[in-house]
Amino acid sequence: MSYTIHEVAQKMGISTYSIRYYHDHGMLPFVQRDENNNRVFSDDDLEWLNIIVCLRATGMPVERIQHYLDLVQEGETTVPERYDMMKAQQERTLSEISDLQKHLSTINFKVDHYAQIMESHEPDSFVPSNLREDSADQTA
Repeated sequence: MSYTIHEVAQKMGISTYSIRYYHDHGMLPFVQRDENNNRVFSDDDLEWLNIIVCLRATGMPVERIQHYLDLVQEGETTVPERYDMMKAQQERTLSEISDLQKHLSTINFKVDHYAQIMESHEPDSFVPSNLREDSADQTA
């Protein structure tokens, strides 16, 4: 199956600008052009784009992604280096997920706190100005 750049953008949830950037920088090396010089994407191209989007979304710099894609094209001898790159990205992503889970826990606490306040019709016991007053009391 083949896709236009607009179809790919919609399907992948990214801008046509990003797709053009990745293509123009050699990260989508197998994309063909039609008789009007428009990019025509195959399912294989979408797989390449999917890994690019995944790695960018997990914080890998474009230069590292380019290096990874170059390694893929070099073949089997680069599998150990590609494995090391993916293992490092996996560890960074797991660390980010852990940090986000901690943040979500704090947000969940505040949501529950505010729900309880609204249900009980009591004033909020936590007001940032209380922190300043408490600090002033402790230093006095």
